[in-house]
Amino acid sequence: MRRDDKVEVRIGNLVKLMEAELPDAVAKAQEIWERGQRPNVVRVRRPYLRLELFGGVVVDERKPLPREKRPISAQMIAPKGLSLKLHLLMLFAAQCEVAPGKKWSQPYPAEPTPQKPDSWMGLAASVAQYAGPGVQASSVRTNKLRQVVEAMKALEKKNLVESVTGVAGQVKRGILLGCENGKSTRAASIPYTVPMDNEPYIEIPAEFFTRGWIHVLTMSEIAAILMWLDILKFDSRQITLPGATQPVTMGFVNSFDRHGWYGLGRETYETHQPLRAFQLLEVYDPPKRHDDGKWEGYNDDHREMACHKIVMTPEGFNREAGKAVLEILRRRHATGEWGRALGW
Repeated sequence: MRRDDKVEVRIGNLVKLMEAELPDAVAKAQEIWERGQRPNVVRVRRPYLRLELFGGVVVDERKPLPREKRPISAQMIAPKGLSLKLHLLMLFAAQCEVAPGKKWSQPYPAEPTPQKPDSWMGLAASVAQYAGPGVQASSVRTNKLRQVVEAMKALEKKNLVESVTGVAGQVKRGILLGCENGKSTRAASIPYTVPMDNEPYIEIPAEFFTRGWIHVLTMSEIAAILMWLDILKFDSRQITLPGATQPVTMGFVNSFDRHGWYGLGRETYETHQPLRAFQLLEVYDPPKRHDDGKWEGYNDDHREMACHKIVMTPEGFNREAGKAVLEILRRRHATGEWGRALGW
């Protein structure tokens, strides 16, 4: 599929999402946040998105780390399916319900009931259409429930959730959350607790969930945001730009580290273009070389010289995600460029 065709399909799906499920899913996230702990950020343990031991050298973008050797979040990048988005929503919901260091004893059910109106169906948003009449036909609600349950089963296979019955595959009956650090097994699961201050974790702005960004970004864009949040927290540089008086916190990643630590390929890295257009990142091109080959203001690390420098713009998450992304996608489809909205 050509790139323009992919953008057109994405526009069509986003329009359907905004007309149907997105407003309700965003409203539910806001409701859960307001009546709960009201976290400013959602903490995610670092091993979820970055390997604790270097995964190996990748010399060819066409031959990345095997999927099973990547961090948990990178394993869930796929064109279809809700597993990554649903799991992040679970972490959001847990941190709205309980404080750091605490377990969430009663996670939501897959579908709402009169006794338990909060559900994973209500928090997730997907394009689930009516298939039409016939033996194989199913309603929009049935298709949505199927998508959610399949995502829950995928999370169960990665030991991120387990059925309350203790029987594999029965997640529809209820789940318990497992720790997101990837160290749980079927034989010995580690219950999920909200990360404490003394643990290494990244911080996702709460607006990522309450303003709908979790629903409208692609899996690759979400994985890239997780990576940049990690780099900017644990491996950033204070750099003063030309003409500026105050330094800014910047991060960069080369392909060696991107593959070996984060398990992410070039497609994910190149999401810096749409993420910049969506006003979630600022991107600075490598500075110009001097005649002697030196790069002004930087050390002699050649791996750094060719990298874009990234600054996160947390205020960008405060906007309504659906409208913001739709405007940029339409501009992209019309011009072929990842340009920002007028006035930015």
